[in-house]
Amino acid sequence: MENNKKEAFCPAQEAFKILANKWSLIIIKELSASKLRFNQIKKKMEGISARELSKRLEVLEKIGSVDRKIISIKPIRVEYSLTKAGNELVQAIEIIHNWTIKNKKNIKI
Repeated sequence: MENNKKEAFCPAQEAFKILANKWSLIIIKELSASKLRFNQIKKKMEGISARELSKRLEVLEKIGSVDRKIISIKPIRVEYSLTKAGNELVQAIEIIHNWTIKNKKNIKI
């Protein structure tokens, strides 16, 4: 029985749970263009609270997709950018996006 649980688990499910959040893909999209500071990201994302943006960035940083860099000039700035894994994720998202466009007539949701 325990063996069946291990076989049924798919690591991609965990990634999809994180990416299914309303804001995660938008943050990744914005950071795919360039490094941004917190307020720059917030301005580009209408409707997200500072608290929610902070939580999403923290989660994306924990999974290794986003890098947070403190720049020690006065005032101290924090820049966010995609890591190598984050850029690979962008490529995977583009593949899923293209698949969705190609197959949208067959998707019944």
